[in-house]
Amino acid sequence: MDPRVRSATPADVPGIRRVASAGWRAAYGDIMDEATIEETLSAYYAPEEVERSVTAESVVYLVAVAEERVLGYASGTDSEHGPGAELVSIYVTPDRWGEGVGSRLFEELRARLRQRGYERVYAVVLAENDVGLPFYRRHGFERVEGREEVVGGEPHRAFVVAREL
Repeated sequence: MDPRVRSATPADVPGIRRVASAGWRAAYGDIMDEATIEETLSAYYAPEEVERSVTAESVVYLVAVAEERVLGYASGTDSEHGPGAELVSIYVTPDRWGEGVGSRLFEELRARLRQRGYERVYAVVLAENDVGLPFYRRHGFERVEGREEVVGGEPHRAFVVAREL
């Protein structure tokens, strides 16, 4: 069954956290220590943090669901990298990678960010993220800046990427 993309609700928090855990381990398991992944998930994906983001008016938070199961999520808000929005997160459960779920989430997020008046979107992606970098390239993002990103105390090379909405 094709997933449906809709606004996230507090009831989606457990599913978002499940996708985050699986997605982070699959995307970063080869480049980060398990302790770093666990620390980051505990900090950024604590139930109250996710619910705060899901319910914040300043954040567009979407989920892709099929048969009431969260398959992926994406969020965006004001950017700190320049005038525009920031794609804060986009993850899909690894068993559904390559099926277009992330693309559907991104296209809906783009539409909603445009409705809010944004003209450009930025994202930060780790240079070693072999899943994220090709996704961003396929969706028209271009590198605008290189920098160091510290995740759980570990330094990683990262890129700020951007595209017009």
